[in-house]
Amino acid sequence: MKRSKRLDPIVELAIKATEAALVKVGEANTVWSNDSQQLEDLKRYKGEYLAKLRSGEQLSMSAQKVLELRGFLAQLDQAIEVQHQQVEVSLTALQQQQAVWKTTRSKEQAMQSLVSRYQQEEINIELKQEQLDNDERNTSQWLRKSK
Repeated sequence: MKRSKRLDPIVELAIKATEAALVKVGEANTVWSNDSQQLEDLKRYKGEYLAKLRSGEQLSMSAQKVLELRGFLAQLDQAIEVQHQQVEVSLTALQQQQAVWKTTRSKEQAMQSLVSRYQQEEINIELKQEQLDNDERNTSQWLRKSK
């Protein structure tokens, strides 16, 4: 069996590893995208809530209502901070998956390059052998004619 054919199972494994890594990159990207969207939604909600409060300009708000409002805004700020941290975590996970994919892709390309080189060497050997066979045939024909 030729060297290039013996490497086929290894190349297939490298291709499968690259595809699996790419799927994980896609999943991590989806998680990061969803987390980022949730963060933006929270920020937008806070902005809309504050704008609604300001437009109402309820000057005669009770102390209880002010305390509830402060508590709610504090919870909203805390939720925004937690979500921001989650976005950072999911971004880090995405970057790690991208690095894994790049590594597996490089290995796959190296294996495919090696197989290509082996195939080219095999073609060159076959061409040389064919040329030697032709030379031998022509020489034997020439020797027969010259006798």
